[in-house]
Amino acid sequence: MGKLLLFLTNLIFPLAALGVALGFLCSPRRGLLKHLYQELKERFGLEKEGEIPQGALWLHCASVGEVMSMKEVISRLKKFYKKEVIVTTTTEAGKETALKNPDITQAFLAPLDFYPSCKRFIRLAKPHRLFVVEREIWPNMLAAAHQAGVPAAIINGRISAKSARAYSFIKPLFKEIFSTLSFAALQTQEAACHYEKLGMEKNKIFVCGNVKYDTLNDNPAKVGEVEKMLTSLGWNGRKILVLGSTHPAEETMLFRAAPDIIKTGAKIIFAPRHLERKPEIETALRQSGLHYGFISTGKFDKNTDILCADVMGLLQSLYACASLTFVGGSVVPRGAHNLLEPAILSKTVLFGRYFYNAPLTAQFLLESGGGVLVNETNFKETVLRLLADPAQLENMSEKARKTALSFKGATNRIMEVVNNYERK
Repeated sequence: MGKLLLFLTNLIFPLAALGVALGFLCSPRRGLLKHLYQELKERFGLEKEGEIPQGALWLHCASVGEVMSMKEVISRLKKFYKKEVIVTTTTEAGKETALKNPDITQAFLAPLDFYPSCKRFIRLAKPHRLFVVEREIWPNMLAAAHQAGVPAAIINGRISAKSARAYSFIKPLFKEIFSTLSFAALQTQEAACHYEKLGMEKNKIFVCGNVKYDTLNDNPAKVGEVEKMLTSLGWNGRKILVLGSTHPAEETMLFRAAPDIIKTGAKIIFAPRHLERKPEIETALRQSGLHYGFISTGKFDKNTDILCADVMGLLQSLYACASLTFVGGSVVPRGAHNLLEPAILSKTVLFGRYFYNAPLTAQFLLESGGGVLVNETNFKETVLRLLADPAQLENMSEKARKTALSFKGATNRIMEVVNNYERK
């Protein structure tokens, strides 16, 4: 049944691809495709002999985030196998990011999940191993690798409950594909349960954690720059609330609470998630009546009470200088941004109930006492209470760091799985 479903997907693929192509050509977004010939060549696996390094390790990633999170894993795999590394991605941005990594020999747009395209790419590359990252489970890619005798595995794998339910309708296909895998190194026990229900053998499943937490930085590079700015403001020794990756409704919540927070002598810095919103943020700040400034302009003085961090690459260093932190995308339904970025720096973390992108980290922070759940109603009260109790805040901050540290180690666990597999 699984083989039949795979055959049927390839049977309808040309029609589906034609429909997508026609839709794109009729769309105003067609101008975004600047290198049509090169993209089509790579999408259909039409590279020429010699264009793809042979015998390399092949990692397939979705886009920029996966390429970035795999940096240390790629380095470790390259040293372990003593092979070159090629990377395929589903986006041009991911490909460009991969090409900047010195451990990656070459990067390509992944061939479409059409058996002839995947088969041709593999014939040209003759990869030593295929490692599929996170949730890029492409049946024809894995089937073609298996047919060519290329061992394939999932690393840093994840799968949502929603996807698992959808995949259950074609379980025979996934059972067939999973049977070809050497192993699956997954992020969570929940993902392991989904994989097993979809037909993967239990003895091939390993829960290793998420490698992105291995990249948590507890020594931000720009702390000195931030401290110099705080000194110029006369904020040394002041309690500072830092809010990271905020969205409009979260900023409204902040501006309402700010006057009472500032009355205690505390100061505020917030970093919007989307910097292109600066004009509307400035309008909101002007209407709030607060003494504000923007870091990018440098136009602020000792009367400033609230700063907008409208610059890239400074948030982690701002967290390092905070007394208390809030992580955005959580009071609004965005799934929460990285809750462990401030936690690894020994900072108590406030966040809202929408943490579906990081349920495990949120749960552990709340259970340990290193995190606090807030909403539009209790945000001000919570901030005032914690800032008024330094002893409690310090105790909670230590718990936050211990929680963050407990999530590290996924890279080592993945390499242990790889090592054990190769010893068989």
